[in-house]
Amino acid sequence: MTLPRSIRRAVGLKPGDVVTFRAVGPGTVEISVLSRLRLADLLERYPIEGPIDEAVDREQWEARAAQDVFGERHE
Repeated sequence: MTLPRSIRRAVGLKPGDVVTFRAVGPGTVEISVLSRLRLADLLERYPIEGPIDEAVDREQWEARAAQDVFGERHE
């Protein structure tokens, strides 16, 4: 999808940025630019406590990240 230059500049969208799309009504879509986080920021937001089992923990991590991004619970 190509966004017009004026819109990209207005929201500060740069090549490689990640965006989300959400249908908010008939014929209306909301596009949000996700912030880029440094590793230190991610570890502060999502601390790792003790040993992990990726197969077991991944679903919980993804659910928490989705809630942070979308502001609601997605299952």
